[in-house]
Amino acid sequence: MKKILVPTDFSDNAFNALHYAVELFKNEACIFYLLNTYALPIHQTEFAMDAPAQFGLDDITINQDRSIENLKILQQRATDEFNNPKHEFQTRSALNTLVSEVSTTVKDESIDLIFMGTQGATGAQEILFGTHTVDVIKKAKCPIIAVPSKFKYDTPKEILFPTDYEIDFRNSHLLELIHLAKKF
Repeated sequence: MKKILVPTDFSDNAFNALHYAVELFKNEACIFYLLNTYALPIHQTEFAMDAPAQFGLDDITINQDRSIENLKILQQRATDEFNNPKHEFQTRSALNTLVSEVSTTVKDESIDLIFMGTQGATGAQEILFGTHTVDVIKKAKCPIIAVPSKFKYDTPKEILFPTDYEIDFRNSHLLELIHLAKKF
């Protein structure tokens, strides 16, 4: 069974990446891990300019509850809209950075592929892929498929394998890309 990670911020771009992944693997048994990360809320007090930032347990709980609830909604939406008995949707919510939690999830769940929605930002590499996607591409030890915003599914005709040679790719890392290349 193929294991696919789809980080989400609950945006249309993230859902589009999920939709693309579901379409690409519509004939294969898959578990889609829907991942949302959230950060510590930081509150600064006016009277303590040089004091450490304060954060409260209530705020952490609010962010955690919001993440879990939105993941449940997304999980139900995916199950209803895609309606494929070969596909299962699981959720992961984490108080962590996106890059760190992606790395943890790839390792813990033996993830085969990552699908990420892209929107783009400003800056050289970030224009094409978006800041979060570039960060994950640089650190993840797993193939990533970056899906541009509003991109509709079409059978892939080409696969780009960018590398800066900083990650020591093994054959196991490339098997999914080889599988995709043979599929079409």
